[in-house]
Amino acid sequence: MCLSSLACLPHLGHKIHSRAIRVHSRNSKGALEPSKSKRLKGSRGCPKGGHMEVYGMKQAAFLPLLATPNMAWWDVNAPLKYGTPESVGLVSAPLDELVVNQTSYETAENYGYYTHDQVHPLYPAVTCLVGHRNTIVSHFASGKAVLYADVNGTYLPEDQQVDAKNDTIYDLASLTKLFTTIVALDQIGQGHFSLEDKVSTYIPEYRTDNKSEITVLQLLTHTAGFPPDPVPPLFPNFTTYEARRQHVLDMYTVNPPGEAFVYSDISLMTIGFLCEITSGQSLNELMKTRVIEPLRMKDTFFNEGNKPESECPVYSRVVAEEFQIAALGSTYEPPRPQPVRGTVHDENAWALNGVSGHAGIFSTAYDLAIFCQMILNNGTYHGVKILEPWTVDYIFTNYNTKFPNNAHGAGFELNQTYWSGPMASLETAGHTGFTGTTLFIDRPSGTFAIQLTNRVHPSRFWSNTNLAREAVGYYVAQALGRNVKKP
Repeated sequence: MCLSSLACLPHLGHKIHSRAIRVHSRNSKGALEPSKSKRLKGSRGCPKGGHMEVYGMKQAAFLPLLATPNMAWWDVNAPLKYGTPESVGLVSAPLDELVVNQTSYETAENYGYYTHDQVHPLYPAVTCLVGHRNTIVSHFASGKAVLYADVNGTYLPEDQQVDAKNDTIYDLASLTKLFTTIVALDQIGQGHFSLEDKVSTYIPEYRTDNKSEITVLQLLTHTAGFPPDPVPPLFPNFTTYEARRQHVLDMYTVNPPGEAFVYSDISLMTIGFLCEITSGQSLNELMKTRVIEPLRMKDTFFNEGNKPESECPVYSRVVAEEFQIAALGSTYEPPRPQPVRGTVHDENAWALNGVSGHAGIFSTAYDLAIFCQMILNNGTYHGVKILEPWTVDYIFTNYNTKFPNNAHGAGFELNQTYWSGPMASLETAGHTGFTGTTLFIDRPSGTFAIQLTNRVHPSRFWSNTNLAREAVGYYVAQALGRNVKKP
């Protein structure tokens, strides 16, 4: 077996099943030949009643015999497959409870802090997926992708409501930052720039004041000194793409570089621009040619140009988001059909023609599973190399030791309970998105979890989904056999 094809995974702590290893050889082009797997589908009813989709498979997953530090416990050249929790050493009952738990938050209740002491659901729709050792062990959807007729929560007629499904497409919001990070790590792997490089080497606007000291790493760890968002907002204050881009690059700092952690969209916007400059390609093209298409993520895309429903072939599968103008007024909200659906929810990303390093990508849980597994495989998926393995280590390295409550690898947050509950650790990387999206990747156990919701439908002011986010981590930890406290 080619050792370079195995992912770095130092410890699992689960019983090892003795099964034969399938050796993969390289073809005439040097690519590793993957094995074939079969995907089966089944369904069962929603515990609450109503619509839900659950996929599963009872056949045992591939489990290699070899167990050595810095090597994976699965065939990293095989695609993801569906399997039972038991087939990869997990306990199934907590994952059954996860389904009940996540669907329960569609019920309108007073969840205290999480619904601002009002009676609301946490979200109208949810799609979840859990993967372990290259095997999808839970994948379900529940609720309504389209439910409300106005910002007050008036229900649409039943024939106009749309069920959430396993292949429902969500606006990822800030999970886009993770994709931009992968593009940046790819650029680093190719030698275009390094984490230590001064941004001013590539972007002239950074050759002024203390911006000249900002490094690529500081942008990726939100320690460059920028405020959270462009001031003033890109819309309506600037009317062309060029003017909006220039405003981002001209933004001032509010802290000296490296002296404070302030989560900033400006930083990842700039990483996107940096990658465009060093590659000579647009961010959308980079994303498609270097990440999305090689990984065969068929439902992942930017809606470049903010194309309307008539020009969006998958519009019927996209969740509805916020009635933005009704919720926030028309001054800073783009003039577009309400609720927002199919164009990026984030106003600044919309102002950048729907393509930005901080927001704009749409995707499904399954496509995100491929993305997560690629990272667990140390930059490779199904025989396709996306990243140099040493750049993947940047994701799981805490560069923010100076800011102990804000551990951060390159582009990814680390050790945060608000999105991973008891799974939090310095080797658990993840992120959230404003629209109600979450993913985390636990490197030591070879596990990832994805939770996608449209919690801003009908209004961003209805809920905070951290309660449901932490619950995912709790049930995943239980499935791993850990004795953990429920959030």
